Amino acid sequence: MEELSTLTLLYCALALAAGCFVQSTVGFGMAIVAAPIIFIFEPRFVPGMLTVVGLVLSLINMWQYRRVLSFNGLGAAIIGRIPGSIIAGIMLMYISLQSLSLVLGVGVLLAVAISLLKVRIEPTTKSMFWAGFASGLMGTSTSIGGPPLALVLQHAGASKLRANLAGYFAVSCLMSLVILAATGYFGWWHLKYSLMILPVPILTSIFAYRVQHLIKAEWLRYSLLILCSFSGVVAIWQGISPSAV
Repeated sequence: MEELSTLTLLYCALALAAGCFVQSTVGFGMAIVAAPIIFIFEPRFVPGMLTVVGLVLSLINMWQYRRVLSFNGLGAAIIGRIPGSIIAGIMLMYISLQSLSLVLGVGVLLAVAISLLKVRIEPTTKSMFWAGFASGLMGTSTSIGGPPLALVLQHAGASKLRANLAGYFAVSCLMSLVILAATGYFGWWHLKYSLMILPVPILTSIFAYRVQHLIKAEWLRYSLLILCSFSGVVAIWQGISPSAV
């Protein structure tokens, strides 16, 4: 593959910086913010390089908030993701990707609406399992798997929210990279540019960690709900747009 221009890398780095800052403060959203912009300038960076950046960012965030990381809840969510991903794959054999995206998008918006009605879902082992299950469904069909877990963890406290989402995404990204490499969608070319752009998530996560105390808990929760709503709208659009695949 040909070499990329410095300007292309700069545009992608700026998009990633914005996405990494959002994820480091809210808990998720890097791909939601960065992927559409990066796809315009260098579509070959999606999903491989984004997954590498997501993995590094998640590992850093895990370390930053390691004191409040809940391995029980995290394990339940990861276990739940496996059957969720498998079932989504089976469902896609019988119904269209658009139909599944539409149903899941509506489900996310309903969950956001319930959250606004002050209904609390405690992050128990059971609820984390089902959140991981729903995340597997969404992640497989729409590539956006964060909202179900984020909605369950929204009342858990800012640090715990960031820590557990980071732990979940670290495992998810690692699994995705193995699959991408095995299927030929991630090779040496992708690895080279991923390594070149790694200072972006490292520096952005450090900056976000230093300013996170300025972000009020209520602002964080509403930012999370806005991102979840946007994810739901994107999934619905994928379900109703004739050009969406």
